[in-house]
Amino acid sequence: MNDYAAWFRTQLRSSADGLIWGIYQLSAQQRYHAPPQPEYFGAWPAARHLWHVASYERDLALPSMRQWLGAPMPAADAWKDSDETWELAAAQPFEQLVEAFQTVRGEQIALLDELADADWETPRATLWGERPLRMVVSKTFQHTYEHADTILRMGIWLRDVWMND
Repeated sequence: MNDYAAWFRTQLRSSADGLIWGIYQLSAQQRYHAPPQPEYFGAWPAARHLWHVASYERDLALPSMRQWLGAPMPAADAWKDSDETWELAAAQPFEQLVEAFQTVRGEQIALLDELADADWETPRATLWGERPLRMVVSKTFQHTYEHADTILRMGIWLRDVWMND
């Protein structure tokens, strides 16, 4: 594979679409409640998964991609993922959470055009140690699937039974 930018463009779009589709499989009420059986579905509500992915991408992934265009490495503490920051985010309308995710994902996809001629294989200092750009963008792709998997499992196995008891 020699056109990483094109390949990642497709993957980032597709994984974002899957995450968004999955969360809309849950009712508005279900999106904000912790699921039953945390041993299978985790303790977070689906909306927190969406917010978590968006904030990770805004604070760490996107700035890390920009390193290949001369920007500094983001600070390790740039990402504020805590119960307190989630409580503030949870007060926003759900559509704002969706929009925030779609916006930051769109910025990453657009940035791929600028990175098309970058060296995708030579490691450089990143938040994850000495890693190539290929790994930095792969991490975003993997992280989306990690959380989309949980959200989709909630929608598949819990949609019709959860909160109807």
